[in-house]
Amino acid sequence: MNLSKTIRSFFATVIVGIEVDNKSCIIASKFYKNGKNIDTQTKEFKTIPGELPAQAVRYVKKIRTKNPFTYISTLSSSIIQGAIHNEKEVEFEKYGINPNEIVQKNQNSWLVYVSKDGIAETKKRFLKLGADFIISPFMVLYYLSKNIFQDSCKLYILFQRSNITMIVTNKNEGVLFGGYYVLDSEIDSELKVVENTYNFDDEDDLSSGIQDELSDVDGIDFSHNGSDEELIEVLKGDDSDFDSSDESSGEDNSGDDLNDYARVTTASKFIQTALNEFYNNELYKSEFINDIVVFNPHNIEEETLKQIENITMLEVRIEECNISEVLANLGYESYKYFDEKGQV
Repeated sequence: MNLSKTIRSFFATVIVGIEVDNKSCIIASKFYKNGKNIDTQTKEFKTIPGELPAQAVRYVKKIRTKNPFTYISTLSSSIIQGAIHNEKEVEFEKYGINPNEIVQKNQNSWLVYVSKDGIAETKKRFLKLGADFIISPFMVLYYLSKNIFQDSCKLYILFQRSNITMIVTNKNEGVLFGGYYVLDSEIDSELKVVENTYNFDDEDDLSSGIQDELSDVDGIDFSHNGSDEELIEVLKGDDSDFDSSDESSGEDNSGDDLNDYARVTTASKFIQTALNEFYNNELYKSEFINDIVVFNPHNIEEETLKQIENITMLEVRIEECNISEVLANLGYESYKYFDEKGQV
């Protein structure tokens, strides 16, 4: 008797969608029983770019302790991945693709692919939890886009802070073009240009400004001669109940705004390059793109994203989305596929 199958009916199947993007790790856990979603839980953790934070690992392990049939679904972040409107392996070379070095998934006249090394890299990142389902960002974007497909040709963009994913689609024709661009490694030069516009003429002015700011803090005497440790304790206050994974509504977001400005500036150049490639390369069945739909999972300011409209001269429509929930949904579809084959 297979003990796992015997006890399975007593537990929910849990699909945990995990998105690690720049300084945030967002988790959506979906609980299924008898094929129905009975609960969804979401959680966000701060992290350093590209790293799965220890708090997130502990959080998921707690879920797995109570629910042994828990599976992890996450994004591929390989720089070698894409989507093409062609399923013939003999023609992959035209796209610079070696079929022996990739894993592909066919989608009725088009396909997504990712390098085998990229999959190994994602599995290494998730070594402490395991990665049961590695989802292409092109599949996430297609999932988000398919409900708003129209007869006209459109460019859809999934705008994460670390990277952008693009597909050009036309209704009933699938994906005509795909592009994936990494932003994190490109924005440093942009940030330096912007940050260098802020100059301080006199160090004394800066010091004076800091003292003025400190004097505005109520209830703290900065004139005393106590030790640095005492001052630190006063400034820290009683934060024993503070959960570092939660966002503070009062935190200063000016740094994020500056970073986002640089990201969108860089992304706009990539988008224009992709449009030129789509129109001019004979590999693609190019059609006139009427407008752009940007999926904005991390609440980048709409005014900032509108830079794309200024550069491309195309109307930009902005949609909110939750990538971790989509990952959980697509992970559950993969789970059902493998479950029917008796492979989970």
